[in-house]
Amino acid sequence: MLSNEQILLKRLKQREAKEFYALYMPEDKTPMEFTLHILSICNDIFTIRTRDNPLEIIGDCALHHWDREKSEMEIGGMLLPEYWGIGIMASAFQLLTDFAKQEYKVEKLVVRTEMTNSRALKFAEKMGFCEKGIIGNTVLMEKTLIQ
Repeated sequence: MLSNEQILLKRLKQREAKEFYALYMPEDKTPMEFTLHILSICNDIFTIRTRDNPLEIIGDCALHHWDREKSEMEIGGMLLPEYWGIGIMASAFQLLTDFAKQEYKVEKLVVRTEMTNSRALKFAEKMGFCEKGIIGNTVLMEKTLIQ
């Protein structure tokens, strides 16, 4: 578990499939299928919870596509709209960034988001990510970490 004064990040467990599924509600998978799929494509995935209500999953943040040779990996996450704008995702990303540096020894983090997702683009810029290119409808952003 990762934590600070505001939030708790707990590794996603299969037994939380129903609660995790409720964040996304994909129509093509059952809660367990969806959760197992996400677990299979992430190096690490954590649920986001507030310290005030540690049982409720309000979002997730993940590390995936680890490239050992380049010493980089992707970071991403999602937060329920009612928790936007109060620093929760920024706290989660900072905890996850510190974790990635320590556990994976990454020197660069990568964010990919759709060009139309202006909130995510603004958030990534606020977190220190810089645009590196556009692939189709996806903006690629990077942040170099100091070891």
